[in-house]
Amino acid sequence: MAAFMSFSASTEPAPPTVTVRAVDMSDKKLTVEVTDLALSAVRLRASNDIAKLVEDLIAGLAGPAALAVRGFFEGRTFDVPLDPLETSFPAGDTEVKVRLDQPVLGSHDGMLMISGTASIS
Repeated sequence: MAAFMSFSASTEPAPPTVTVRAVDMSDKKLTVEVTDLALSAVRLRASNDIAKLVEDLIAGLAGPAALAVRGFFEGRTFDVPLDPLETSFPAGDTEVKVRLDQPVLGSHDGMLMISGTASIS
C-alpha cells in the first residue's frame, strides 16, 4: 500500500557530523554521550503528486526540523556493544586467544584510548 503523501529527506550537511564523548565502559559496552550534532537543515522533497501540493509549505520547516532533531539527540547517551574485546589466531595445532580484561577509558592526544589487562589462553 502506497503512502498518501510521500517525501524524501536530505540533510545539510550531508551527512551530519556527530561528536560523542565516552562516559562509561564495561567488558560488554561503551557508553557515549552525543555532545554535538552538526545539522542545519532537514529538507523534505515531494515523492508523489499529492505531496507536491504541500511541498512549499513544508520547505519552511527545514530549519526548525533540524533544531528538533539536534534537541532530541544532543545530551543523550547510547550504548555501543563491545562483543567482546578479544581476538584469536592459530599457533601450530593450537588456537591462541587474547582478551582485554577490565578495560579502562582514557585519552591520548585527543584520541580515545582503551587499556586493560591482556589475558592469553
